[in-house]
Amino acid sequence: MTRLLLAPALLLAAVLGAVACGGGKADLETLATRAADATPAPSLAIRARAVKFDKDTLVAPAGREIVVALDNQDAGVSHNFAVYSAKDAKQNLFRGDLFEGKETREFRFQSPEAGVYYFRCDAHPDMDGVFISR
Repeated sequence: MTRLLLAPALLLAAVLGAVACGGGKADLETLATRAADATPAPSLAIRARAVKFDKDTLVAPAGREIVVALDNQDAGVSHNFAVYSAKDAKQNLFRGDLFEGKETREFRFQSPEAGVYYFRCDAHPDMDGVFISR
């Protein structure tokens, strides 16, 4: 029983530590904490509308091929989906091509090892959130 409780506690500590060490700000830490009980999914969907993403947290299984479907609802506006090791966006882990809406594109890539990462639209860096692999 103790082991069952220890694993989620260690995961939460790792999530919070990764956000703090990755240069994240308090809102990313809050998002990671709120997603502590979320079930990882190999197929994720996110929508861009009014130059905003409809989700600020995505949770995927670690080390597996995943698909992120980006539904760009902004006609004539380019968006993409990219994952970085931290909010400073210095180390890119995945970058999908920019494309104009109204269109949906699927991005397939290998999710990173277990941890907390940062995602954004490269054309609009304020469109962002936390990407969690577990």
